[in-house]
Amino acid sequence: MKKVILFLVLSITIQSCSSSSKEIEEETKPDSEIPEVEPEPEPEPEPTTDWKAIPVPANPGDGKSWEFQEDFSDDFNYVFEPVTTLTTFGNKWTNFYHNTWQGPGPTTWKHENIRVSDGELLIHASRVDGETKQFNSGNQSYNMAVTRLGCVTSSKRVQYPVFVEARVKIANAFFASNVWMLSPDDTQEIDILESYGAQNTRNDQEWFSQRLHISHHVFIRDPFQDYQPKDDSTWYAGTEPTLWSNEWLRIGVYWKSPTELEYYLNGELIKTMESLDNVGGKDGIDPLNYTSPTGNSEDRTGLSKEMDIIINAEVQNWNAAAGRTPTDEELLNEDDHTFRVDWIRIFKPVDN
Repeated sequence: MKKVILFLVLSITIQSCSSSSKEIEEETKPDSEIPEVEPEPEPEPEPTTDWKAIPVPANPGDGKSWEFQEDFSDDFNYVFEPVTTLTTFGNKWTNFYHNTWQGPGPTTWKHENIRVSDGELLIHASRVDGETKQFNSGNQSYNMAVTRLGCVTSSKRVQYPVFVEARVKIANAFFASNVWMLSPDDTQEIDILESYGAQNTRNDQEWFSQRLHISHHVFIRDPFQDYQPKDDSTWYAGTEPTLWSNEWLRIGVYWKSPTELEYYLNGELIKTMESLDNVGGKDGIDPLNYTSPTGNSEDRTGLSKEMDIIINAEVQNWNAAAGRTPTDEELLNEDDHTFRVDWIRIFKPVDN
């Protein structure tokens, strides 16, 4: 019996020592023999929904950073009910154009077609039976049913260098949804966005619905002359066919100097426009010297004047003349015929 007990004790001791030796051996293995464990990947940061904190895609310049302009920017987180009179709302906008012009083509801007609700600026279309308007396009005169739309103008003006960006939902309609800037004397203009969002094949509309128009103008008012670049880059189509009125877009411009514009879509640079003394034709800011008080190229001022920010919708002469205007039946769909703006933000480059 004593022999059996002694055997069991020795067996347990040997197994225990064997196990301990193995553990010690594992602990003392060289690092090269210890299997590597892949670290847990860090979670992707959540995309920011703070409109102020979204990074400005443009470069402010060496030794500079972007400063948010509270007095000009607006997230439309308040309520403004439609009114039939000229009114300032949000302490930043008026519910009409920056002078008494009522709009192009068969458009008539109405104060009451503007409202702010659910955190959005809303510009909608309407029509009154029997209301018509006469206008010219090319050498022809037309008389068409009026499309009532809206226009808002900033209470304060901006000037270069400045970055202006808006988050918008283009209307799925036969009118233009626009964000732009214009000097008080109507001689200098920057078109941040001009878009024709109707998802319709009527009268070649499909071509327009797949493009965003980004451009600028310089004018002489008397006698009237207008320069606008017309190269392919002014009609942005992206890398594949896209119906731009399907999704919300961030679109902006860095008005860098009187001779430099940079256009951004969803944070990506999509177009640069600049003008140097040796640049002419369709690729310059002012190749025809319209901003020169003397008519000489060396005296050109370029896009140098303060500008109002304008957000509006309009049926333009040339589109209406081509049959691209809303029908009465189409206007019954109010959701399609509303241009929506979530926010508009303005930044200035300042010294660090």
